[in-house]
Order: sequence, then structure tokens, then C-alpha cells
Amino acid sequence: MIPLPRTFPLLGAALLASLPGVLPAQESGSVAIRAGRILTAEGVLEDGLVVIRDGRIQEVGPAAEIEVPFDILLEEYPEGTLFAGFAEAHTSNGLDRANENVPVTPFLDVRDSLDPVSVFFEESLRQGVVALGVIPGPNTVIGGRGRVVRPWGMTVEAMTLAADMGMKIAFSPKSGWSRSSQLAELREAEAALVDALRRKGQELLDRKEEEALRKKVGLEVREPRPDGDDADEAGGFVRFGEDFPGKELIGEQDLDETQRDLVRILNGDLRLWCWCAEPTDVRNALTWLREHELLEHAVFVVQAPCWRVGAELAESGRPVVLHCDSRRGLWDVEVDPVTRKERRWFAPKQLLDAGVRILAVGSQPGRMGPDRLAYQAGVLVREGVDRSRALAAVTSAPAAAWGQEGRMGVIAPGAQGTCVLLDGDPLDLRSRVLKVWSLGLEIYDRQKDERLQRLLHGDAE
Repeated sequence: MIPLPRTFPLLGAALLASLPGVLPAQESGSVAIRAGRILTAEGVLEDGLVVIRDGRIQEVGPAAEIEVPFDILLEEYPEGTLFAGFAEAHTSNGLDRANENVPVTPFLDVRDSLDPVSVFFEESLRQGVVALGVIPGPNTVIGGRGRVVRPWGMTVEAMTLAADMGMKIAFSPKSGWSRSSQLAELREAEAALVDALRRKGQELLDRKEEEALRKKVGLEVREPRPDGDDADEAGGFVRFGEDFPGKELIGEQDLDETQRDLVRILNGDLRLWCWCAEPTDVRNALTWLREHELLEHAVFVVQAPCWRVGAELAESGRPVVLHCDSRRGLWDVEVDPVTRKERRWFAPKQLLDAGVRILAVGSQPGRMGPDRLAYQAGVLVREGVDRSRALAAVTSAPAAAWGQEGRMGVIAPGAQGTCVLLDGDPLDLRSRVLKVWSLGLEIYDRQKDERLQRLLHGDAE
């Protein structure tokens, strides 16, 4: 086991964070970490050094060539391996409920449902997961907004790394629904919105004409009173679709919450996480996205059978997240109805061979081994995927899917100062997570993990 240097918490910072009304959302730190091996964006660096200042990586390179600033603490681990940490691209774990009963809920935000003290986040941190894309589940039509969080912090604000992950749209049917009813609900929501916008535009146009007439005859024109809503009052909020009378007059304050976020979806203001469990769902999603000129904003969240439309996913040029659940993992399995023989296809390899550029792979909850991203990446290597692409599938590819390429999931100058120290290779299940830093702050130390130490050594008498 690698000896760990003793570090002391900053009492002042702890007291400040505990004060009412003080949110540690922007809390960051500075540290220099020297390790025997560092897995950088450009390859393996032997005896390397990472300098993190104010939460950002300032410098990466051979230790002998970098001078540590006098005001930054140096920590040295000559036998350790430092890498960017694992990233879970898409999950609804950590929420008090994955989906609401109402099928169209674009106004929902996981901010209101995240449980910072969930054991799920504690265990994720213990496994070296440093970022998770938490978003409503797939049992929906339009499910709400997700956000990228770290598995540390006592408030949602302290956990949040990026609040703009995007919106969940499901093209696979809700439980008990058919595909036709799923798509019909999506079309109906859009049609109802367009109808409401047309009526609102005409209402605003009539009001404008009435005000102009009153001014012309010298009558008083009542100015609208501020209602406390922080929505933008300027017109021109609606940019999608055909023009209609009064369209340019509509502002955010003229619409309710559901309408605002539906407009943002159709405007192309949000990243769209498109849930597709089957190949047919991928084709339906591609058709809908192209019809609305939204393909460039899409992330496809698929399951193993969707490798069959890998060429179409590759042609789209969009990120693909292979989602695993308790029923489906990394393999697509087909049973011959006559011989009962199984045929198996390894979906990640099939998708990569088809030309998918960005492929993120998720863990599989409920199964020991596949419930860890290190295991999943190791299986990719075993099944013939290049090691660098396998590691990227659980580090930098999720970051790219979140729109954080180059800022998360890599150890490189300018990226977030987040990294994990191991006593072995990241893809070796025997490797232990020794320390974790997030935005330059030490957020995990194996020696101080009370629950783990109690499990390994029992209660100290």
C-alpha cells in the first residue's frame, strides 16, 4: 500500500462553508501532485507532475522540468498512478424518483430531486467516479433537465459541475405505451404549443394596436407592472418554425414554465438526450431531429441492440452513450426460436467499428463487476477495443457528451483540476482508489474513509 502524507484540513474554510447562506458552489483549491505514472490526454507520463491552481490544471509535465510555485503544497506518490477519474455519462441514480407520472415535464430539473447524502454518491466516490450526468429516467416523453455533478458536497450547488447538461426526450415508449402513442404524445405537445403561441402572438398584436390607438387619441396607456419573474421580457423569444402574426412580440414572461422549455427545445437552446432502446427508436429520433433541424444538439442514449443502426448513428456525427441497466448490458443477445442457440454481439465494438466517433459506456447497476466503470472498460479491452478508446469511454467521452470536451475527463492544462490516485492501473479491478481531488480540493482519502476502514478492520476498541 502506498504511504499517504498526512494533510490537515483548513479550519477557516470549513467554518466558512458551514455558515448559513454560504454556498460552496465555487469552492476550489490548489495543489501540486507528483506521481510515478500520470495518464494524460497525450499518453503515459512517467514521474510526472500536475499543478492545479484555483481549481484548474495549470501545468502538466515531467517532474524534473516543472518548478512548483512556492504557495502551492506538493504531494508526492512515487508508486502511484494518477488519472482523470471515471465519469458516468448518464444515470438517474441519486434522485428520489427517476420520473414523474406526467409524460411531458420539460419544466422539471434534477436539482429539485437530487439527494446529496445518498449512499449512491458515497459509493461512486469510493470507486473513483468524479463526475456523473444525472438526468430524469426513460419512462417519460419529455422528462426534464439534467446536470453534471460530483459525488461530493452537502448541497446540490456544491455538487454541481455543469448545470446545463440538457433535456431528456424518450423515443422508446413509456411503460405500457406503444411507439405510436409515444410519438403521438410528442407531436401533440408540439402542436398544442404552436397553437398557444399563435394565440398569444395575436393577443400581443391586438394589445399593441390598442395601445397605439389609445396614444393616438390621447388616452392613458397602462404600463405592465413587474411581476417578480426573472424571465426575459424582450420579444423574439420564439425562433423556431414558421412566422405568424405577433411571433416577434412573444417574450419569456408571456409563457408558462412548460411552454418556455418546449420553446427552448425547439429553438435549439438545449442539448437533447434522446433515449432509444431499440434500432427503430433511433430511426424515429433521427427523423424527428432532422425534421426540426435539431440533430446537432442531440446525444443518443442507446442500448445494446442499437448497434444494428451503428452506421446511421456514425453518420449523424453525434455522441452515443451505451446505457446498461439490470436487464441489458454490453451484449446484444439473440436466441434462435428453433434451435434455442444464442448469438451474441458485443455492442461497443460494433458501434466503434461502424464509425461512431464519441462512445461513452455506462455501468450496469445490480451486477457485481459491471456495476463499476473500471470493469466495463476492462471488458472493452478484452473484447478487442483499443485500450485508449476503452479508457476514453469512461472518462473523456462522457465529458464530450456533456459538452465539456477538454474541460472534464482529461489531465491537461486548462481542464478542471480533478484527478484520482490509484495504487495500480485504472482498468485493473485490484487497483484501489487512494485519493480523489475535485477542482483542486481533496474530497476523498482512503485512510479516512470510516465506513471502509470499519469494514476492513472492524471497530477500533
